[in-house]
Amino acid sequence: MITYEEITTKQQCADLKEMATRISLEHFTPITGEGQVYYMMDKFLSPEVVMREIGENYEFAFALYNGVRAGYYSMAYEGEALFLSKLYVDKAYRGKGLGHAMFERIKEKGKTAGCKYIYLTVNKRNDSSVAIYKKWGFFVYEEAQTDIGGGYIMDDYIMRFLL
Repeated sequence: MITYEEITTKQQCADLKEMATRISLEHFTPITGEGQVYYMMDKFLSPEVVMREIGENYEFAFALYNGVRAGYYSMAYEGEALFLSKLYVDKAYRGKGLGHAMFERIKEKGKTAGCKYIYLTVNKRNDSSVAIYKKWGFFVYEEAQTDIGGGYIMDDYIMRFLL
């Protein structure tokens, strides 16, 4: 059974960073290198940053599989768009429909809010995630290279899903 736990406290934010770091080290180290993973965790998922983003219209939630935190997502409403910032599943829970369930939840939230599309950014070399997003109906809308500091560049596809 899949349920959700909205992230609203600093302790949950700390738990989120721990989960995100574990997942990202396993998944992204071959793509970006370990140094960029740690840099991005500190820059984008410190408890202070997450709490600030929650105050700025972001929603963060853990996805629970049979009561266990097994993944997480974050999203933000941007007028007619819904920005899907993060959607990750712990390795032990992949293949159980958790990612798709989170996406279905996000789609419903976007429709209810009157959004016309969902968009996300994904590393061009993240072949497994790009394939999943395409399977779900996303398409590559454009490409972007973003200097995130620390000597790191994010080389991404911007993908869209029409609601």
